[in-house]
Amino acid sequence: MVTAKPQIAKRIKEAREWKGLSQVAMAKRLGIARQTYLDLETGKTEPRITVLLSIAALTERPVSWFMVEESTHTTERCQPDMQPLLSLYRQLPEPLRSQLLTSHIGQLKACLDYLHHHQPDEAACE
Repeated sequence: MVTAKPQIAKRIKEAREWKGLSQVAMAKRLGIARQTYLDLETGKTEPRITVLLSIAALTERPVSWFMVEESTHTTERCQPDMQPLLSLYRQLPEPLRSQLLTSHIGQLKACLDYLHHHQPDEAACE
């Protein structure tokens, strides 16, 4: 389901905050006036598709994320028991998120590889 203008504005703000950028920095990277960017974030104006594509690229979010309701985009992909972990992860600044993922993805892959090749044993990953 496509969201309304206020929801798109909310997502623009969330994406900027997720990336750890100020409104001024975001406006500069987009090549638009600060006030124009503020109008997008408050829902006063709707973004042109070219601006939305640029925001998506800068914030590393898919364009659909800005236009699809939370329940149809994130919730289906995230089990309820994963929500607390995801919530904490989203509170981290972007550079720390990348470091965290880089340091732990290898461990998770090794654990999964072990489980695929051996008898499933919960203690194997500890």
